[in-house]
Amino acid sequence: MELIEGRDTKEEWKLPKNIRQIGEPGPGTKILIEDYVYTYLHQMAQSNLTCIKTAVLIGKLEADKAVCIQGAVETDMGQEPAKWFSHEHWRDIFHEIQSWFEGQEIVGWYMANPGFPPVLTEELKHIHRRNFSGSMQVFFQTDVLDREEVFYMGSGPAPVCGYYIYYEKNDKMQEYMSYRKGGAGIETEGIIKDRAAARFRNVMQEKREQSTQKRMLALLYSSCLFLVLVILVIGVTMVNNYDRMASMEHAIHQISESLGEEEEIEAAMEEENRLAAAEETGGEQTENAEEKPAEEEEEPAASQDAEEPSEVQESSPEAQDTSPEESAEEPQEEEEPAPQEEPEPEETQPVMSQAVQEPEHYRVQKGDTLLDISRLRYGTDEMVGRICEMNGLEDGDKIYVGETILLP
Repeated sequence: MELIEGRDTKEEWKLPKNIRQIGEPGPGTKILIEDYVYTYLHQMAQSNLTCIKTAVLIGKLEADKAVCIQGAVETDMGQEPAKWFSHEHWRDIFHEIQSWFEGQEIVGWYMANPGFPPVLTEELKHIHRRNFSGSMQVFFQTDVLDREEVFYMGSGPAPVCGYYIYYEKNDKMQEYMSYRKGGAGIETEGIIKDRAAARFRNVMQEKREQSTQKRMLALLYSSCLFLVLVILVIGVTMVNNYDRMASMEHAIHQISESLGEEEEIEAAMEEENRLAAAEETGGEQTENAEEKPAEEEEEPAASQDAEEPSEVQESSPEAQDTSPEESAEEPQEEEEPAPQEEPEPEETQPVMSQAVQEPEHYRVQKGDTLLDISRLRYGTDEMVGRICEMNGLEDGDKIYVGETILLP
């Protein structure tokens, strides 16, 4: 807070508490305009946008430190600047000041020309120097259509970079505004409402929204960047995993092929062993079947040879006296019934049935069925039922590779 020494007293002057800065006032003399005055000037300019509006600013000066504008008196001087501030005009102005702003002094003047930018022409400079020649006298020029406004100060006058709008109770200005409105009061017209404050709040709100949007955009940008990084990492990982999976699949394929080849080789070897065993078993059975009839043939021959001497000894003397021709004929008649081969099938069938009745173990190979095994082993389809009965199988098709079954 800046402290300013009073002009006529030893009390220190300070800035009002509730103020709003417009522009960059700088370290020099400050211009302060009360909120009701600021509002009234803008309303006056907007009341008729086809003509120039002028007013005299009322307030107090604070020892080259500050110009406080606390009131404004509207002056209808016409549209010709050369005729402004005549004696008649000044007479009316002082009358208004004494009636509504007694005890205050003139600190400057105001002009609004809607549709024309605020430009300090030579004619306006001449009017200011002639009527407001003090170093702290101000000139406030506005264009309400384009919302442009400029403060000038000094005898020059020179533009000021900034000023302050302050807020405090101002009964005199409120009464004057009510009088200019025909006693209708100022509340219905919204005079209390600070348009500049509203604009300021709108600007601040827009800035907050923009700041929020910027933060949201920054957050969204960060999220998108993070998502892109995650996608890149996942992509690289998937590429690496794809190569590994491809090599693993190739290795598994090779292993499966090698295992398949080994299984095929093993199955072929087992099939060869099974066939060889079957051939050996069939050969042994055939040899046994051939050997037994041969032995049986030898036994009758031996028994016949043993009976012949006895028959010779028991023969009568009559037989001994027979001629050699008769003796030769008798053995021929006795030898005819000797070679009888009828029992051979009877002896061969028990040997075959005994071989069939002995159970064998058989390991099921790939592609085997009980029908194939019966045909290969016995040469007939009728042994399927016997095989199922011996192994307790209800369904002849449900046998598995590597399973060992019994064969009758």
